[in-house]
Amino acid sequence: MLSGSIPRSLSYLTNLTTLDLSRNLLTGLIPPEFGNSLKLQGLYLGKNLLSGTIPERLGRLSSLVKLNFTSNKNLSGPVPTSFGNLKGLTHLDLSSNELSGELPS
Repeated sequence: MLSGSIPRSLSYLTNLTTLDLSRNLLTGLIPPEFGNSLKLQGLYLGKNLLSGTIPERLGRLSSLVKLNFTSNKNLSGPVPTSFGNLKGLTHLDLSSNELSGELPS
């Protein structure tokens, strides 16, 4: 089981297509640098202890198909408006957090 914060250096893995760090004890913020991982198709950070807001830069992930941030409980704030740019997104799970507002169109 992984604990601590998510290393920002993971965003330097430019050919990464899937990152699954779910079901760990990860804490802290979601690194905004993940918005530079343009080949990322699946990002799974659910069932951790992450906090703060979801970075607006994640809306740049035009290849993203699946995004799961469920059950972090301390993620808060609005869903980034940039998520409206994720045209290929087919699976989105943000449940069991403290997010507010509406999903962008």
